[in-house]
Amino acid sequence: MSHSFDSASASPYYRFVWVDLTANAQASLAESLDGAFDIHRVAEPARVADTIRCRAPAFVCFEFDEPNAQGIDALTRVRRDYPALPVLVIAGRNSMAIAMWALRLRVWDLLIKPVPLRELCRSILALAALTRASDTPSRAAERIVPLPSFEPRERQKTQPAIAYVRANFDGRIALDHVAAICQLSPSQFCRTFRQENGVSFGQYLLGYRMERACERLAHPNALVKEVAYSVGFNDLSYFTRIFRRQFGICPSAYQAGARTAPSMAGSM
Repeated sequence: MSHSFDSASASPYYRFVWVDLTANAQASLAESLDGAFDIHRVAEPARVADTIRCRAPAFVCFEFDEPNAQGIDALTRVRRDYPALPVLVIAGRNSMAIAMWALRLRVWDLLIKPVPLRELCRSILALAALTRASDTPSRAAERIVPLPSFEPRERQKTQPAIAYVRANFDGRIALDHVAAICQLSPSQFCRTFRQENGVSFGQYLLGYRMERACERLAHPNALVKEVAYSVGFNDLSYFTRIFRRQFGICPSAYQAGARTAPSMAGSM
């Protein structure tokens, strides 16, 4: 691989943002790439969103040494606001909390230090190939345009349903009931909810319950069975299956990782 980079002739698929959250910038793995890619480094988590809008990168890399609350928040926001933008996370050897969050947020890949240069370059080249193969004008625009806020706007017809879920997510929620609350028929409600919120009502309800489950699993004395019941699941095996499908790990494994960083567990 060449270690000289010509930005004028470079493919845009090799342009990416490197969020450097290491304690020593000189020790960052970005230094080892030595100009082989069009890297724009950011050391301040608060600047990540603006940098993505300005640079329109093909993908983003987050490098951590140790758990960092601001860095975790920035990573969470990128995955929420730019769901089509691939993310590579590099974590320190003892950063189990980072690994848990990376799995939860479904990043494209997770590398644990020490990372050989060959492996790092292979991941970057694979990401470049992925974005090149799947890119279309519409997908490129989707990567760099933030999604609208998921919080209900003042005039949304389905706002009462969202408020009802937040107050009653621990019990049975019937579709016809929440539709009636919004003064809509069930079919009108389903169509309107997706139009206003970008997901189906069922997806929203499940996602909200999973978020609450993650918060409660972070408590050291919480029992998985009790957490499942407290967020509206009556079947522990079903809860475990859904949790694994959502986050890639079982609830007990997530809980073990969350305990290592209790200050971050409720940051979302």
